[in-house]
Amino acid sequence: MRQLKIGTSGIRGVVGDALTPELAVNFACAFGAYCAGGAVVIGRDTRRSSVMLRSAVLSALISSGCEVIDLGVCTTPAVSFAIRHTGAAGGISVTGSHNDARWNALKFIGPDGALLNAANTEELLDIYHAGAFLRVGWSELRRFRLRTDLIEAYVEHVAEALACDAVRSRGLRVAVDYCNGAAIEAGQRLLDRMGCEIIPLNDDPSVEFAHPPAPSRTNMRQLAALMRSVPADIGVAINADGDRIGFVLPGGVPLSEEYSLPLAANEAIATRSGPVVTNLSTSRMVERVAERHGRTCVRTTVGEGHVMDLALTNGAAVAGEGNGGVAVLPHAATFDALLTLGVVLRTMATRDCTFADLCADIPAMHMHKGEVAVPPDQVYRVLDVFREQYADVEADLTDGVRLEWPDAWLHVRASNTEPLLRVIAEADVAERADTLFDEAMALARRAAMAHGVR
Repeated sequence: MRQLKIGTSGIRGVVGDALTPELAVNFACAFGAYCAGGAVVIGRDTRRSSVMLRSAVLSALISSGCEVIDLGVCTTPAVSFAIRHTGAAGGISVTGSHNDARWNALKFIGPDGALLNAANTEELLDIYHAGAFLRVGWSELRRFRLRTDLIEAYVEHVAEALACDAVRSRGLRVAVDYCNGAAIEAGQRLLDRMGCEIIPLNDDPSVEFAHPPAPSRTNMRQLAALMRSVPADIGVAINADGDRIGFVLPGGVPLSEEYSLPLAANEAIATRSGPVVTNLSTSRMVERVAERHGRTCVRTTVGEGHVMDLALTNGAAVAGEGNGGVAVLPHAATFDALLTLGVVLRTMATRDCTFADLCADIPAMHMHKGEVAVPPDQVYRVLDVFREQYADVEADLTDGVRLEWPDAWLHVRASNTEPLLRVIAEADVAERADTLFDEAMALARRAAMAHGVR
């Protein structure tokens, strides 16, 4: 079945099925018109289909009269920085991000360096559906510029934001799993500037991903094994386009990606005013951290575009989601794994503590995440079953069905990026989390079967 996901995360699908070069050309033409033929920054990750899609995007933008600034292989945060640094009208990052190599996507970024919000995404879709593309003659075609030097400028920007002297004096040993993705060059440069000894893993951008890119505990098993055999102060896994990060403790214990946001927030809100912004599916751990500092935690619809739109509007100190994506404001307008890593390393250095000490400072919760395959045309029928089953509990219907109790919460929603129903349950006590999650997964499977899903 052809599944194309369209939203504030851009357009996303399986390459050769829903996502084709023709589709990429048409959406890039629409984006060229959206940018009124202005300068557009592009970058790509290392998956084999990204070369093809980059070529489609480049041709479409040039045909629209855009000046194209090509960063080559780079992270989405680097594209975001380059847009702001050059004053470009927008940017496109060709990356499937956390999805496996079958998938790819075009992420559309506005002049503020953030993913297009819901209103701007609708505007882009209107241009696409109307076919209202710009077409310029041969004499108005503009040359494209290869600007790999902007990757170094991005690294310098992050390093200046971190004030690296304290980290340099500590001489930390950092094991990094790059997943053979786009963050290799910038990550090595940044850690060199911070005086860290790098223990690299999967740092060859010319080969396939060593494992699925999402920095989950399951996908960090290889890094955890390395940490058990090599002494290091901290282990980190960075996804394919450098927007999400996961952590592994010395000794080889992988942490849930839910820890990334509270670890960064614990430091960021101590140095900048403003709330913490996150989504409806993220752990209450970040709420507890915010409360400790006398800050509010504001929740919104799942998706980086929704979270960052609210964060930028409300002058947040930090924003992120429970998938390992974190933005430390005002230095980032997108989720940025390398900036997040730098904040954690700086905290270890300035507090003269271990990574385990930082983690122990985060209030522990018990969470389970699961998923059930449900086609988009059936998912809302399944959600109605949850609404009826828990009719006695006040539900937040902003994004799926979210139910909350004093000691626990449950969120069931349609994935923004895949044909899945996502189920997340969290509680103060493990047994309560187990029961809530098991009941929800059983109900989701029964409801899916009842509506013809196999």
